[in-house]
Amino acid sequence: MKAAFKTLFLLIIIFQFLSCNKPKTETAISSTISKDSNEDSKLAVNAPVENDFSFPVDSTLPVKILRLETFHYDEVEENYDKKVWFGLFKNNNDYSLSETKVSFKRVNDPIIDENEEDKTGWEVSASVKDSCVILIEKLPYFVDGNISSVKIPESIYPEESFKFNFKGIEYTLYATGKKKKEEPDSDWIVVSNYKLYLTAVIDGKKMTELLVAKKNFDDQMIKIIFGGDLDDDNKLDLIIDTASHYNVTSPTLYLSKPGEKRKVIKPIGVFTAVGC
Repeated sequence: MKAAFKTLFLLIIIFQFLSCNKPKTETAISSTISKDSNEDSKLAVNAPVENDFSFPVDSTLPVKILRLETFHYDEVEENYDKKVWFGLFKNNNDYSLSETKVSFKRVNDPIIDENEEDKTGWEVSASVKDSCVILIEKLPYFVDGNISSVKIPESIYPEESFKFNFKGIEYTLYATGKKKKEEPDSDWIVVSNYKLYLTAVIDGKKMTELLVAKKNFDDQMIKIIFGGDLDDDNKLDLIIDTASHYNVTSPTLYLSKPGEKRKVIKPIGVFTAVGC
């Protein structure tokens, strides 16, 4: 019976997926958005398999992250209430990181549950909700306090780049791929074969990492949610929504400290949720 319910739930989710139509902020130095045919993509350490053209792979990211909202039953794990959570909070243009008490409650899921009395969904809440950007399970290098941040454009399209300085390190975000107007007179851009890279010059050495790779998008585009120093090592960390479908969110955490030698940054956690 339980297996049949789970199968039915997955079928419903697939159907819905397809049918649902506090520190000072560092300003970027020498920051520009420009068209750029950058050859550094050939030097990127992370390279997706060409056949599936997808990076990062969610199932390989070990760190749990979460948002404050209501979710379907399989989007929140049973043991999440046993974890210690840190919240990234935004106040105007300032950010802070602090250990946060998180509550998990079973609630009615209007998309899945047949009756109002059924409660298969999860409501994730905390005492401070409006300013919470993301929840991250406790990591050994997290410290309560203000977080240095940098202003970065939300989206970077193919042939665009953004150069900036953060904590004395020169960074460049740039994208490759194809883009075209949906219609000749439309403002909507269709993007395919998309790759987003980060280049950093550290100790005189230039290093490039692949951040995201997507073959196609469905009324969606990669969005950069946060740029700053989360792991207290004076290097850039990122949170990027890597979803490629309009009814999905996938905030993905990239940290510099867990990276192997000669790596600028590494994806370590993601939380994927379906809207309806």
